[in-house]
Amino acid sequence: MPLQKINKDEIISKSIDIFTKQGYTGTSMNDLASACGLLKGSFYHYFESKEELMKATLEAVIQYFRLKVFSFAYDETLLPKERLAKMGEKMVKMAVRNQGCFIGNMTLETANTMPTFKELLQIYFADWTKALAHIFESKYQPLYAEKLAQQTIMEIEGAMMMLKLTGNQQFIQDCYERAIDKV
Repeated sequence: MPLQKINKDEIISKSIDIFTKQGYTGTSMNDLASACGLLKGSFYHYFESKEELMKATLEAVIQYFRLKVFSFAYDETLLPKERLAKMGEKMVKMAVRNQGCFIGNMTLETANTMPTFKELLQIYFADWTKALAHIFESKYQPLYAEKLAQQTIMEIEGAMMMLKLTGNQQFIQDCYERAIDKV
């Protein structure tokens, strides 16, 4: 197999696809190296371990969501319903592409066994909660807005599991429509 020239960001991107399909424990370093067009030994030049790669992957996903999804919540040039709709559009596209939620899947699989991952997963959900609560605060008191944000996330994550199980994206779209109706 010819070796490819690749950088850490490309490895992280390709790793998301592999981890999404096979899970963290079901993915070997050989699987990851192969997906990146590298020999297993060469892969260690970029990341010392699968754990280090997953940590970098989670950090990249968190940063992506902060910049490309949750940022809509704070765009005061848009109405609250528009902000929530834009967040929903992005999340539905990603969920359909991944057949579920990468972060949700990693939470279910690793939260109780990998403390470093758990901390990052908590950061992601805290960011998402803050973004939704900020939108809901346009209509509700802060404590209720936060509770509504948490309930919305729980409903969406359940819908993402149903998407993974059935392939039906309507579950997620319906969740966002219900959330938009609350603003």
